[in-house]
Amino acid sequence: MALRLFFALWPDPPLRAALAAWQRRWLPPGVQPTHPLDLHLTLRFLGQVEAARLPELRALGGALVLPPCTLRLDRLGHWPGPRVLWVGPSETPGALLDFQAGLERAVQDLGLAPDPRPWRPHVTVARKARQALVDTAFSPLEWRLGQWALLESRPGARPLYHPLGRWEAKKISHRD
Repeated sequence: MALRLFFALWPDPPLRAALAAWQRRWLPPGVQPTHPLDLHLTLRFLGQVEAARLPELRALGGALVLPPCTLRLDRLGHWPGPRVLWVGPSETPGALLDFQAGLERAVQDLGLAPDPRPWRPHVTVARKARQALVDTAFSPLEWRLGQWALLESRPGARPLYHPLGRWEAKKISHRD
């Protein structure tokens, strides 16, 4: 059986609450807000993967070290093709860029195809948005990256995304 999987940064409850409060205040009628429990930042979309591969994907998650760092969500954007409203960083910390690149290499080492799209860190806050929001306030949010996860997408479910593995950020110790 194949599962629709991806790796993502997983927000803590205070960040989820802040994003949900923004959604309630600023999203216009007709726009579909992302369920608060579905808010995440995709690190690597895997697509359809056989369930038998879950142990190796969980092992990969346990082997990689997400360094704790802070991501400043300070941009509000709109992608007209998929009609998505998103928030994201204007600058991505080098530690997170390195982690995502390492995850990409590790996924390819497992024999999964490279992702042809460039990685654009963002959190989808709404769908079915026909246009960008103008004159909309978005106060920057500081996201202390503490956890990442392997998630399964279950179409038709609410929430849509279900963690199959979670890992905490860890300080990297250097020995001289």
